[in-house]
Amino acid sequence: MDPLQLHLLVNHLPIIGALTALIVVVIGVIRKDATIRTVGLSVYAVMALAVLPTYFSGEGAEERVENIAGISHDVIHEHEESAELSLTVMLIAAAVALATLLTQWKGMSIAQPLTYLFVVIALMATLQIARTGHEGGKIRRPDLGSAAPSQHIDND
Repeated sequence: MDPLQLHLLVNHLPIIGALTALIVVVIGVIRKDATIRTVGLSVYAVMALAVLPTYFSGEGAEERVENIAGISHDVIHEHEESAELSLTVMLIAAAVALATLLTQWKGMSIAQPLTYLFVVIALMATLQIARTGHEGGKIRRPDLGSAAPSQHIDND
């Protein structure tokens, strides 16, 4: 499997997985259920780490597509810049998730404020990684960058 295939295989995992795990954490907060929060935080940390193979396969994927006709270097660059920020915020969110799990496990009073901090950071990270995915989609689907409706040509 080459880097492009790997990139395309794993790129949705951190987006969908992190969002799902964040929703589970929020449900745990609302229901005041430590078990649900623990599951959500644990899954989030794993999903955030899934950003690593996605990010590191990106350079090889770029090399495979950058010389294809119709592929914009500007769009690739925008996706790459967004991916760098996504990597950073996802790893920060994972670290806060792990710190929250540790403090929750030890019964420390800071666990609840850390949970709220996690939700804020994870929401920002999830929005950022979704933006990165959207930017990546524009590489092969330039119509995703257009706000104008597509024109239908009637051949009748």
